[in-house]
Amino acid sequence: MRLAILWTLVIALSFSLAPAVAQPAPVRPGIDTLLERPEVLAGRRIGLVTHAAGVTQDGRPTATALAAIPGIRLAALFAPEHGLDGSYGAGRPVPTMPGRTPIYSLYGGTFRPTREMLARVDVLVVDLQDVGVRPYTYASTMALVMAAAREAGKPVIILDRPNPIGGVMVDGPTLEPQFRSFIGLYPIPIVHGLTLGELARLYNDAFGIGADLTVIPMSGWTRTMAWTDTRLEWIRPSPGITSAEAAFSYAATGTVDGTNLWNGVRTTSRFQVVLAPWLDGARLAERLNRRNLPGVRFTPSALPHPRTGRIWRGVRLHITDPQTFRPAATTVFILTEIRDLHPGRLRIETPTSRRSRSPFDIVWGTKEVRLAITRGDPAEAIVARWQPALDRFTRLRETYLLYR
Repeated sequence: MRLAILWTLVIALSFSLAPAVAQPAPVRPGIDTLLERPEVLAGRRIGLVTHAAGVTQDGRPTATALAAIPGIRLAALFAPEHGLDGSYGAGRPVPTMPGRTPIYSLYGGTFRPTREMLARVDVLVVDLQDVGVRPYTYASTMALVMAAAREAGKPVIILDRPNPIGGVMVDGPTLEPQFRSFIGLYPIPIVHGLTLGELARLYNDAFGIGADLTVIPMSGWTRTMAWTDTRLEWIRPSPGITSAEAAFSYAATGTVDGTNLWNGVRTTSRFQVVLAPWLDGARLAERLNRRNLPGVRFTPSALPHPRTGRIWRGVRLHITDPQTFRPAATTVFILTEIRDLHPGRLRIETPTSRRSRSPFDIVWGTKEVRLAITRGDPAEAIVARWQPALDRFTRLRETYLLYR
C-alpha cells in the first residue's frame, strides 16, 4: 500500500515538473486555412504579395509554405512599402530584385503590378498584416493589386489576418475624395474596424474595383479579440509598429503629422507621446485627465529629440481599455487642449502655392479638422461633425463582415 502511494506521488511530481506543452494559438490566419485545401492553387503560377509579417501560425514565412506545396510554382514575389524583410524606412523606395523568382517592388517606380510583371503569374495571392488604420499603405497596395489584376484578367486571393486593434472600434472622419492619396484611397474613416480581407470585399464591391476576388478567412478570430487573445506572435509589419499595442498608439498620435508636435518617432516611445519644446506636460496631462476620455489616461513625459538632443515635453498616453478607446477623438482633444493651454504655439501646416494640400489634411482625409481647430472650435463639436458619416460607414460595412 505504501509503495502504491509512493508511486502515485512520483507520477504526480513528474507531471508537475514536466515542461508545459505549448498550446496552439486559437486563431489560424488565412494562410493556414489555405494550406488545408491547397488544391485552390493547384497547377498555378503564384505571384505573392507579402512581407516579414506574412507567416503561418507556427511562424513559417508564407512564401516558404506555398513553395513547399507540390504542383504549385511560386513565380514572383511583390514587396510593399518597407520591403519583404521590413527593413526599409517609411517613404524609402523599395528596389526590384531580378532573379529566378523575381521580387518586384510595389513601392518604388510603380505602386501597382505592371502587365509585364503579371505575365509571369496566373493568380495573385496577398498576405499582408495591416494595422487597422486608414493612414497606412498596405490596404492601398492591396487595392491597386486588385485593380491591376482585374485589368489583366487574373484572380486575386487575400489571405486574411487579425486586425490588431480589433474589429469593433470605428472612429474618425471619413476620407473626402479631394484628399485621396496612397495612405487613403477610399472613403473610410481613420479607424475602420475591418480585417484586410473584409476591406478587400468592401473595396471590390462598394467602391467598384470589380476583381475576381476570393478571401480565405481566418478561423477562431472574433471582433472583440485583442492581439494577445490570438496567441499569435507579433512580427512588426513596419519599422515603427514594434508591438500590437503600438498599433493602438499609432491610430491616435500618427495623425499629428503636419503639426509642430512630435510623437516620439525614432525612439522606443514612438507613438506613445505627444511633445513639443514649449509644452507644459504636467498641466496638459491634468487638463486631459479631467476630460475622462474613454480608455486612456495621461502622464507628463519628456524626451530628448534625436536630431538635436533638446528636451521636448508633453504627455504620454496609457491605453487602459482598448474596447472603449477612441484614437481619433482622443487626438482632437489633445490638439484642442494644447491650443487652449498655449495660445498661438500650435502650428498646423496649411496648403501653399508649392503644396496644394496640407499633410495634416491628407492624414485626416479632410480639411475640416484643421479649420475647426484653427478657429477655436471645442473638441466635442469637431468629433460630433464626423459622426453622421461614421454612422453611414458603420452601416455599409455590415454587408462585408466575415466575423462576429
